[in-house]
Amino acid sequence: MTSGSSSRNFASIMVCVGLSSAAENRAALAASLASRFGSRLIGIAAEQVAIPHLEDGSVAVRSILVENARNAALDDLGQAETNFRRGAGQLPDIEWRSGIEAPTSFILSHARAADLIVVARSASGSVRRLMTIDPGDAVLRLGRPVLVVPQDSREILARSIIVAWKDTREARRAVLDALPFLQRAETVTVLSVGEEASAQGTEDVCEHLAGHGVASRPLVRKSPPGSCSDAIVDVALEEGSDLIVSGAYGHNRMRERIFGGVTAALLSGSPVPCIMSH
Repeated sequence: MTSGSSSRNFASIMVCVGLSSAAENRAALAASLASRFGSRLIGIAAEQVAIPHLEDGSVAVRSILVENARNAALDDLGQAETNFRRGAGQLPDIEWRSGIEAPTSFILSHARAADLIVVARSASGSVRRLMTIDPGDAVLRLGRPVLVVPQDSREILARSIIVAWKDTREARRAVLDALPFLQRAETVTVLSVGEEASAQGTEDVCEHLAGHGVASRPLVRKSPPGSCSDAIVDVALEEGSDLIVSGAYGHNRMRERIFGGVTAALLSGSPVPCIMSH
């Protein structure tokens, strides 16, 4: 960062924690970021109680089943809190929030407390999906930058960052939201991919970043051999980058689900953590 520029921070970071073995790692990752940025760390989890359906059961039996399900949810939330506190370690400024509610709704109602929200990339296979929030829903609905990390990630150094640039509202928002990372990076590459890459204004973005104390270089890939998302990940791996900054859902999400899109591909398959804004 150049002299005279003001360093930005995240005052508070929220991390979504669950029951999987990776939850403690995710809390540790968020704690390392909170330590770096001087942030308050908030752990959050929620689980919705499944109300049993009984055709001929008595009210008393139904009440017992509901109470049992509620107690099981409380046990799960207790385990999630344990995962969070283990991952947070000795970080001094932490807070835990939990509730018996649909995870997305609960986290949505608390997102106002955070500058950055850390969530896991969607798990595959038979991983228990309690307390999870779909990362696509998080990016679209929370109104905050969302850091989407692979399930087992425990640390992000963000020394080398790729800005996946397309001249859209979402990308402009993402660059602004990611300034705390960008200002501390050793190398920043503003990457534009595709047939119209040369017209996306990467030089302007680099000049704008310079005004915030960020040294960066433009890079254009007009005709990548694969998809745009593949090209972004390939460049990140070539550069040794461990963070991608990207706008999210410039197209309607349903269209992305049907026809594919950069956001959906990065969310589902990027081995590199992504900070996204919508």
